[in-house]
Amino acid sequence: MELFLPLVIALAIPLFLVHAIFWGMTFTIDVGHVRVRVYGWTVRKVALSDIEYAAQDWAFWNEHWTNTVKPGKMVLLRRRTGLFKNFLISPSSPIVFLNELGAYGVKVR
Repeated sequence: MELFLPLVIALAIPLFLVHAIFWGMTFTIDVGHVRVRVYGWTVRKVALSDIEYAAQDWAFWNEHWTNTVKPGKMVLLRRRTGLFKNFLISPSSPIVFLNELGAYGVKVR
């Protein structure tokens, strides 16, 4: 019985993380930022003014915030600053997301 609780915790934590990544992660755009949210909490944001361009593309060397392995669902945000200039996300509808970024003045390729 003493080993039961640690076993449950050891199994629950990875299951929670997998659920958070694949079902709890969303991507939103507001007036100043593109936000990566997990269960509604902002965990990462990129200023719209820091985005050089956005494209439905993929890059090898990047900051990776995706919840899919399908290349067609990924959006590359090329930043002007930072160690990793490529910021890769996977919104549910990449075309709609890129159009929304364009409406906020981000150059879309």
